[in-house]
Amino acid sequence: MSITQHEGLLHSYEQVGAGIVEEGFREYSVPVEIRFDEIPDLVGDRLIAKIETIGEELARQTSKDGFKKIEEELSKVGNFVNAAGRPVSEEVFFEMLHKMDMSFDDNGNPDITFIVHPDMGEHLRRLSEEWKSDAKFNERYKELMRVKREAWLDRENNRKLVD
Repeated sequence: MSITQHEGLLHSYEQVGAGIVEEGFREYSVPVEIRFDEIPDLVGDRLIAKIETIGEELARQTSKDGFKKIEEELSKVGNFVNAAGRPVSEEVFFEMLHKMDMSFDDNGNPDITFIVHPDMGEHLRRLSEEWKSDAKFNERYKELMRVKREAWLDRENNRKLVD
């Protein structure tokens, strides 16, 4: 296996539907302050706690930037759903599903991935349990999955495998 490491401040790649995309590096920083009176005791658990605080802030910045990038890319292709302050509902859920291109496994089950905050993920799990007991919801979901499966099969059957 080989990995190409490009040098420079910018990198570019071709993105289907967007042409050549050129991006630079993103800088993340966390101010670190160590007072003189801290130095004698800044060992062991105290040092680890200070370093963990720095790491958590860097992770927060990286995560925030990552979600911003995902939102930008989804907006470009029209897959982003902005609930605009609306509570999560069956309508918002179906709006998300309608916008998604899906693939299916050998058993015909959809391969669906949602990227949401962990708190929202837990909220969606609870709501989905409620919705599963609703016959009207299940009927609507099955019909949408039938349509999505047909669209997927059409895409698969029209793929160009060799130039």
